[in-house]
Amino acid sequence: MAEGDDSFSKSIEQENPTVPPPPRPTLLAFNALLLSYDAYGNFVVQHVLNLNNLRCTYDIAVSLRGHYVELSCTHGGRYIVEKLLEKQETGVLVVAELLECERDKLLRLARSVYGNFVVVTALKVTREDLFRGLVNKLKPLLPLFRSHQSITIAEILESVP
Repeated sequence: MAEGDDSFSKSIEQENPTVPPPPRPTLLAFNALLLSYDAYGNFVVQHVLNLNNLRCTYDIAVSLRGHYVELSCTHGGRYIVEKLLEKQETGVLVVAELLECERDKLLRLARSVYGNFVVVTALKVTREDLFRGLVNKLKPLLPLFRSHQSITIAEILESVP
């Protein structure tokens, strides 16, 4: 392809409305909640979280605050919340929300087909005081975690003195 043809091609691509521009981290964080519930949008959020950009990850976490439990009960949302838990800076935000949950809401989360994975991840990655707080919040519910979906939670809780 000649040099002129290449420039023409690039100019068409830039003006082509069907080719979206790359997402901007601030815009993505602003729309993270909507994207997280979308079957395809949640993959965009997961991809950005995998970039390990602390500022962008934190902005997404703040944007999703107050929705971690509900998101955890969805297929795609579960992966987003787990990725946030795995980062110390954002994991504390998720665990703090779990600690603020009422008993019934936390029980529904832990027994949910997707949410139980989030609770297991929280128990595995949370450190010190927050870990102890989470264990203390979950232990009274231990007899209710005998289902196949929550058995790992029960095993972790039983292993903690």
